[in-house]
Amino acid sequence: MAIFKYRMKVFSQIINWRLHHVFFWLAFFVVWITLRIDDYPDLLPTILAGLLKVLSLAGAVYFTNYVLIPKLLYTKKYFSFFLSFTALVLVTGFLVIKILNLILTPYASRITHWPNATFNSQVYDVYIPLFFMVGAAAGIKFYIDQLRTLHRLQGALRAGAEQELQYLRAQINPHSLFNSLNTIYFLINKENKEARETLMKFSDLLRYQLYDCNTDKIDIEKEIQYLRNFVAIQQLRHDERYNITFDCDENVKNFSIAPLLLITFVENAFKHVSAHEQNEINITLKRKDQILQLTVHNTKENRPAEEPGGIGLANVKRRLELLYPDKYTLDISDNSATFTVTLTLVI
Repeated sequence: MAIFKYRMKVFSQIINWRLHHVFFWLAFFVVWITLRIDDYPDLLPTILAGLLKVLSLAGAVYFTNYVLIPKLLYTKKYFSFFLSFTALVLVTGFLVIKILNLILTPYASRITHWPNATFNSQVYDVYIPLFFMVGAAAGIKFYIDQLRTLHRLQGALRAGAEQELQYLRAQINPHSLFNSLNTIYFLINKENKEARETLMKFSDLLRYQLYDCNTDKIDIEKEIQYLRNFVAIQQLRHDERYNITFDCDENVKNFSIAPLLLITFVENAFKHVSAHEQNEINITLKRKDQILQLTVHNTKENRPAEEPGGIGLANVKRRLELLYPDKYTLDISDNSATFTVTLTLVI
């Protein structure tokens, strides 16, 4: 069992460090040298030619997989992708032929059959293999990306089903709950305006959680209003030792976001403030083009170091990975006196 765990750990490190790419190209180099060593006049030009083949092919493969496919194919610019891919193959093949000629020039007197001497040999030995090998690598990349997307969608569906189940468990006859809240509202003296407004905000919080959030995306305006209601209620619960600000740019509007994605960071700020000292909680929402940025900064008690954010942040990180893969960054700064979290999201 211990040996199995060790092997799995080693395998995981290989994947994380991308060492399997190194192993693959090293094996490709060794196989190429083995098959072509008799075609060259000496060991040195054989090795140099092998390196040229491996580096050129690897460069074309990675440029296609990590530039052309994400930037063009996945953005549905199919014609541009085809032209760029064709141009890449032609330019790479041309450079391979020219550099190989430079490598072999010192050995010209010892070469009876010059590689790629004719147009037909260039087409069949360089361009066609390059086209199909880079194309095959692109096909594998596309297939793997589709599997990953399917896996993320399945994970998001499971997470959504679990969240919905939690909501259903919490919805103990919601109609009766809202009827009770309405009864309490009318029982509050009309002169006690603050209490009535607070109860209405609390009712809006529940309504948002129970009804509005049963969709994949929700208007950012509703999510912001939910945050404002939550902050307003928290402000009433805390005394003058708490300096609480909520700043939201006017241009944070007219787009959708996954529901209840931001509240965890705000709740976390109120949860970890100091109970004995002056406190500060600053919440800022900004938007620049297609980038939304949430920053939550709060003072905190000087406690022993623990896992940042606990279960709440762990859950929201999982949601971000499922719903916004490669479209977010989450920076957390945790020291003895303050806690700051910055979420940057491509909307």
